[in-house]
Amino acid sequence: MEEKVIKEEAIKFCSSLPKLFSDDFDRKTLWERIGNGIVSSVKKCGGDFEEFVNLILEFIKADPGKVASCEELAYFLESMETKPTEWKKHFLYIMEKKYNIILVYSRNLWNTKKVEK
Repeated sequence: MEEKVIKEEAIKFCSSLPKLFSDDFDRKTLWERIGNGIVSSVKKCGGDFEEFVNLILEFIKADPGKVASCEELAYFLESMETKPTEWKKHFLYIMEKKYNIILVYSRNLWNTKKVEK
């Protein structure tokens, strides 16, 4: 499997999470909470990719309305529909093993998106 491509998908996914992050939390904890959500969700999902996504959205207390209208998330989920099960399992493996690296790149991508708006 192409680890670089999987890592890029993980970065795109994580960079979409800040806009879904609940106002119930202090924004200063955003990336810490997302990182903890990755670790927790991978452990709890039992290898089920969609369960992983659902768990991390719950972990950051994403508002269902924002989730439903998030085009980035919808595009990501649609692109994952065509991936084989093994690819999705490797995605979860990369998320767990390299989450700190993924967070660094995701934060940079998120900051780029904020500047472009």
